[in-house]
Amino acid sequence: MQNVMIPLNDTIVVCLAGDGAQGALPRVVQITCKAERPEDVKTIGTYYLVRHELSELILRVAGAHLGSPLPSSLVFTGERYTLVANHAPWTFGKKVDFMLGDDVLEVCADKWTFIFSIDRGEPLFSKYSCSY
Repeated sequence: MQNVMIPLNDTIVVCLAGDGAQGALPRVVQITCKAERPEDVKTIGTYYLVRHELSELILRVAGAHLGSPLPSSLVFTGERYTLVANHAPWTFGKKVDFMLGDDVLEVCADKWTFIFSIDRGEPLFSKYSCSY
């Protein structure tokens, strides 16, 4: 799996690995990850602690969609958080040429938006003796 950290409250463009065929080029996809409550310190702290596992999950979901279309809305539940994933047509991506050297990369048909929220109980990071 790629070592890409998905930032919170931002949109990035990621190259997903090709299909494994000899000479297959990566595909480009837009990924947005937003907090349901973007100014909430508990939300930001919890995301920071689980960002590695969430980044891997997000990249796996976007990559799996290439091989077999996934439902337009998915919900993932972790310890004290929920991640809602939605995909929609990425019309802007078709208007731009993404290049890798001299090669034009294929653009994914859909973009992804992930909404991160925490359970309103005790924040995940409280067990790590963090204070704010």
